[in-house]
Amino acid sequence: MRISQNTEIGRGLARAGAIVALAVAVLPMMARAHTPEAALPAVDNLARDGKLALQRGVPLVILFSLPGCTYCETVRRNYLLPLSRGGKGVNGPLVREADMASTIPLSGIDGQASSGKALAKQYGIRVAPSVLLIDGSGRRLAPVLEGGDVAGMYGAYLEDRLANARRALGEAH
Repeated sequence: MRISQNTEIGRGLARAGAIVALAVAVLPMMARAHTPEAALPAVDNLARDGKLALQRGVPLVILFSLPGCTYCETVRRNYLLPLSRGGKGVNGPLVREADMASTIPLSGIDGQASSGKALAKQYGIRVAPSVLLIDGSGRRLAPVLEGGDVAGMYGAYLEDRLANARRALGEAH
């Protein structure tokens, strides 16, 4: 009887060791996913960003998100981070993120005090995630892209919005 208890204990210890080894391997990867390099620049001064977008002749792309929103994380990580780092240099869009429930003060496109919550209300954003494309003066350049990537077509929808935004910017000049 003692041998079978030791065998069960041995199996339990082996399982526990395997779980610890898996945690040691996976936790650093999970931590990297939540480091600042996996974040978009926060909207803090839209007036400044708007001027930069006007100078470059590019759209300003704003992800409206909520904390803990897994769809927001997918859109951020799979589509907007690569877009913001896409090697397009000064010709790529400016990509920012706003917490649509936040009341933390920021500067709106007109230089006036605002917040993520106020911006969401101003642009009629009610769904997280939502991607808004505007020009440097705050004018919408394309329809808002609402929701997450549930059908695997998000990249195509985002590219369509970006093409519309670029056309609208070209027509404005």
